[in-house]
Amino acid sequence: MHQYFKLSSLFFYIPLFLIISCEKESNGIIDSQGSIPFITVTSYPQSQINTDTINIGSTRKPEDILSIQSFISSKVTFSNINGLVSAVNYSVINSQTLSIVSEGALFDDGNNADQIAGDSIYSGYLKFQIQRVEVGYYTIKIFCESTFGLRSNTLFLPLFICRSNNKPIVSNLRCDSIVALGNEVQILQLRIMAQDTDGQQDIYKVFFNSFKPDGAPSSGNPFQMYDDANANSKSGDIIAGDGDYGLMIQLPPTTTPGIYQFHFQAIDRSLDSSNVVIKNITITQ
Repeated sequence: MHQYFKLSSLFFYIPLFLIISCEKESNGIIDSQGSIPFITVTSYPQSQINTDTINIGSTRKPEDILSIQSFISSKVTFSNINGLVSAVNYSVINSQTLSIVSEGALFDDGNNADQIAGDSIYSGYLKFQIQRVEVGYYTIKIFCESTFGLRSNTLFLPLFICRSNNKPIVSNLRCDSIVALGNEVQILQLRIMAQDTDGQQDIYKVFFNSFKPDGAPSSGNPFQMYDDANANSKSGDIIAGDGDYGLMIQLPPTTTPGIYQFHFQAIDRSLDSSNVVIKNITITQ
């Protein structure tokens, strides 16, 4: 009886040992060939892009086709040191329509956007095209796959496309309030400051419209003013590029006397208008 107990114990012990050994061997195969990748973002400098900072012409039109580019990098790690990456992919998705705007890949090859090859940091530029009018929320989707086809976690990053243009401002108008006509042509010098917080280069045009004593618009409207150090010999401007715009207008002896009204204004490259500065100028004989 005692001897039977020992044999039966041995009989159950041996198969159990074989099962445990097989499980370890199976785990070893999974760890060496099927390590699941894990991806994290290491650099994502732009979560908002203002398309009114992108210029492709003299003015910014809603129908302009813009090329958007944004740098991004991500790091891939494995639970097993032997893990290898097959590809790191990204998609840019319109969050409203759920349509894919662009797809691409990030690389760890030390070329172009990537700095160091083989450091497990995959870098590149998200590139896609939209119309300037297509503002709203977009989603950047990033994931990777191992060489054995195992997919990593998926990252979803927000991207907001907006138009945040600042309107220009005109101020500090300088001109005579009363001009007496003579036997010769009189010169009326007009000067006004025009500024834009998006930069002076964002100012597209500074101008004024004049109205006769009877309220009718002058035939030459609008009259453009210049910040060109008098390069065209008709602005009377002193320093180019300082935001001070000028124009000299000629008043021949035949000018109809009366009160003329001048409306000064600026527009920027987004064709947004500034405030209007109104000035009455009296022309006398």
